[in-house]
Amino acid sequence: MTCSRVIIIHKGRIEACDTPDNLLAKIRQAGGVVLEAKVGKDNGAEELMKISGVRDVVTDGEDDWKRFSLRVESGIDVREEVFRLAADRQWAVRELTQRRATLEDVFVELTHPDLV
Repeated sequence: MTCSRVIIIHKGRIEACDTPDNLLAKIRQAGGVVLEAKVGKDNGAEELMKISGVRDVVTDGEDDWKRFSLRVESGIDVREEVFRLAADRQWAVRELTQRRATLEDVFVELTHPDLV
């Protein structure tokens, strides 16, 4: 069963009331992109931040493989640019996926705008 309406309440105040699809369409953060790659001596996060539409990059990983979680502007798909950068820099890539925004993303954007 799916819900037809979502109400987001923050500090006793209704912040949003709409369908899940409409709420997801209104937020600035469209989700993101995950890249897992060996970047050698490159500063992968710094290189990825140069791509237009990338708002933030979080890096994870303790061995040669690094996992980069990119937050991107709404409506922008940066996967082609990420792939082009990886190919140009000769990074070994084992994952490049898009993460769609969730209702949790909507909640965070509406209730904690300083975090997005």
